Amino acid sequence: MKKLIILVNRIILRVNNHGLLASIRYIFIFLKKSKRINLDEIKTKKKFKLDDLCFLFGTDKGFLDRKKTFYKLNQNIEFKKKFPNYKTWLEEKNYKKYEYELGLNYSKYYEKYFLKIRNKKLKILEIGVAAGHSLATWYKYFPKSEIFGIDIKDKTFLLYQGERLRYDIVDCLDTDSINDYCNKFGNFDIIIDDSFHDHPFFEKNIINFFPYLNSNGMYFLEDFLDADKKLKSIRQYNLKYKKKLMWGYDITMHEKFNFFKNKKIFDDGIFSKQDLNYIYKHLKKIDIYYPGHPVSSLGVMTKK
Repeated sequence: MKKLIILVNRIILRVNNHGLLASIRYIFIFLKKSKRINLDEIKTKKKFKLDDLCFLFGTDKGFLDRKKTFYKLNQNIEFKKKFPNYKTWLEEKNYKKYEYELGLNYSKYYEKYFLKIRNKKLKILEIGVAAGHSLATWYKYFPKSEIFGIDIKDKTFLLYQGERLRYDIVDCLDTDSINDYCNKFGNFDIIIDDSFHDHPFFEKNIINFFPYLNSNGMYFLEDFLDADKKLKSIRQYNLKYKKKLMWGYDITMHEKFNFFKNKKIFDDGIFSKQDLNYIYKHLKKIDIYYPGHPVSSLGVMTKK
């Protein structure tokens, strides 16, 4: 029942953001009973960059966002005849004839961390996977690694399958569920948070998942810039009239990352002193990137 309520709330949020017709279409696409794409059958070039895979599978982590083109053009009957499903879109050879929106451009930063370890046997977890385009990217980029994905969506939303790929329904708002999941599958070498994109979920996921990183493991937080911009503008508006934001929602994620760098104890109503002491004891380094897209931002926490 709780999962159903969460799913309904997510659908309402999508309707508010994208409109009723677009939301109905989105739900129809992913609930449509079609065979999943077997990643073990997908052939890739011997030499490629991470961005090539991002483009191939359509994740917006790359420079161009290919999946949006498919979903928009799929409304055209002739296009739908040529590309009846997403697998046929992956196999398109004449891809340069289409227009694409710019993606969030994270791939060049990810590759900075991943290039030297991509052929190791790692355990990689992504929090928030939607249809699984980025899971497919990690699957092919890390040929020897186990790829884990968690979300609150039913498995019918996932477009991909593979021998090394596992997807589970986990509620990131439920700490007990997270602990049960992580205790079951053990620690991870890489954890990527691409889930709620807002406060206090950024913070809660760091609190809950950072302890489940292996030594020298990396935690990546995506897409906090938009929430930070909103918080700063509201904070500035309040200051203009000599008011303050309510305690607990008055510090940006960028500011908190800088506090992490300097091991500063702060009180935001989310991170407890115990949480901060754990992070500071185990944090090796932290990096922050802004790739240029108006909402793209990437925080990287490396564990000792």
